[in-house]
Amino acid sequence: MNLSSNNRDYKLSFSGHETFPLRQLWLKKVVNIADENGDIPKKRFVDAELIAKLGVGKNMLSSMRHWALACGIIEDKTVSYSALSDFAKLVFGDDGLDPYSEHSTTIWLMHWRLAIKGSKSTSLYWVFNCINSPNFSKDDLKQQLLNECSKEGKTVSEKSINKDIDANLRGYLSKSGNVMGEDVADPIFAELNLLNYEKSGSYSFNRGAKPSLNKAAFIFALLDYWKPTKDYSNTLSLDDIAYGDSSPGRIFKLDEDSIIEKLIDIAEFTDNKIQWSNTAGVKQLSKSDFDFDNLMQVILRKAYA
Repeated sequence: MNLSSNNRDYKLSFSGHETFPLRQLWLKKVVNIADENGDIPKKRFVDAELIAKLGVGKNMLSSMRHWALACGIIEDKTVSYSALSDFAKLVFGDDGLDPYSEHSTTIWLMHWRLAIKGSKSTSLYWVFNCINSPNFSKDDLKQQLLNECSKEGKTVSEKSINKDIDANLRGYLSKSGNVMGEDVADPIFAELNLLNYEKSGSYSFNRGAKPSLNKAAFIFALLDYWKPTKDYSNTLSLDDIAYGDSSPGRIFKLDEDSIIEKLIDIAEFTDNKIQWSNTAGVKQLSKSDFDFDNLMQVILRKAYA
């Protein structure tokens, strides 16, 4: 069972969500559309009967598909079919770890999956990986994205990037702090307390401890981060974990002390497959040989225990 989301092919993308932020139950609803084999004909996402059954508009149903793809809940298998990922089946299935999409771990891992990739949610990838200052403005973010598009030879209008920024950031702000329009229902990531909207019109990060992110969920993300380098790297430094591109420290906005607190007893969580050490000021993890997919499955179950 492959639970990894580490296929991080960078591709600039600023559309597909139809300006709707991800909502609380959308991913579960997409899972429910699948047949007994986990397959979903793509034509289902324009089916009038399904639109009526779900009580959504055509654009909203298209947005649901976009977010399911962006979060790795479904994967395109052919030009005509999508299929549920192993992660989706394990978490959202009727007998899954979180069949009603209620657990805080699910929200944290959906944020993780969105923010480590640039292929379906470039704005979020940029916010959580490329902005190093404690705060930023929408105009600054827009200009950085326009510069990146120019660098990569991609033509995108300012209007499209503005809409993309709004749709993505809206999901991280509480209703009381959300000033970007009327469509503020179910801001799925607001409970993670990662972003604030300031009176000055800028946004700020909440860096530090994240009590609702349990140790097992953090370690699952850590394994997902480590997996692409497992064949040539048996150690992982605290600096990499805290500051590396698409690292848990960056994506979850954790400070070093908070990371160490989650790692100090990692040997217990992993049956001694991974060890934390702080020798002569060198803070790092070291691992033995093990199957990453099997360990990720064990750790994921602990995250929902």
